[in-house]
Order: sequence, then C-alpha cells, then structure tokens
Amino acid sequence: MRRFAPQLFAQVFCISLVIVCFCDAQAQSQTQQIPNREWALENLRRQARLQPKANDKRVDQLALRNDFRQLQVTNNNLMAGVFEKPASQRISNKEIRSSLGEMKKLAERLRSTLALPKVEPKADTDVALTAGLEQLDRAVMSFVDNPLFKQPRVYDAESALRAASDLTEVSRLADALKKLAKD
Repeated sequence: MRRFAPQLFAQVFCISLVIVCFCDAQAQSQTQQIPNREWALENLRRQARLQPKANDKRVDQLALRNDFRQLQVTNNNLMAGVFEKPASQRISNKEIRSSLGEMKKLAERLRSTLALPKVEPKADTDVALTAGLEQLDRAVMSFVDNPLFKQPRVYDAESALRAASDLTEVSRLADALKKLAKD
C-alpha cells in the first residue's frame, strides 16, 4: 500500500494542479472578455448616436428639397412683382425687403445643409435696385442649374465651389438690396 500512496498522491496532485490552472485560465479569459465586451458595447452605443436614422435622413432630404424649391419660388415671385407687373401693381419696398430676407435665410440654410465650402463674397456692393435684382436672379438661376443637382450621386468639386459662390452671391446681394429698398 505504501507503494501506491506516492503514485496516487502524485496523480491527485497533478490532476488538481491541472484543474486549478484550467480554472485560473478560464477566470482570466473571462476577466479579459468583460472589458472587451464593455468596450464593444460602448462603441456600438457611440455609433448608434453618430449615425442618423433613416427617418432623420428623409426629413433632412425633404427640408433640403423644400428650401431649394422655396428659393426658386421666392425669387420668381420677387422678379415677377418687380419686373412683370405694371407700375401701379408692383410690390412695395417692404415686400421686396421681406423677400430678400427670406432668400438670404434660405441661401444660408442651403449652404449649411449641403456642406458647401465657404467662399469669400465679391467686394463690389454698389448696385442699383433693378440691376441688383437682375444679378440676384442670375445668381439664383446659376445655383439652380448647377450640374451638382442634376447628378446628385456624383460630387464634382468645381460644381460645389460654383454652387457655394452662387449662394454667397445671393446672400451678399440680398443684404445690399435690402439696404437699397429701405431708402
């Protein structure tokens, strides 16, 4: 019996050592998995916050489309009220200022929504009211006819720069003409 005792003792010792090492390795892997799991969950939460929902994208697209359309409608109404109507039916300076303010607001909102580059405005601000309104109409029509909007999936840097410059011109002219319409 004494002979079996050392062998039995060695076997029990080895088996218990293997069990302890295995359990320790399992515990270490679980403790390593917990921070990894927490990091992964936090990343998922962060990505969920950063990525806009499909519904939000649709609302943004509708707002963009409405602003684009409203800029054209406001421009057309202003030009018709100033140039096409007889002198007795023309719109007042107050209505002109209101339309110009609306156009400036829409131009700024379109620039921020479309994420267009910032362009420095031209320095010349000496324009007459009718000549300035014609320039404003050309700037709006240039913006509307931009190839950037005809092929929305293709981003052309030159077209984006031209669109930004047109919107800057609309804002600048709207400010200058608003001041002229006060007089």
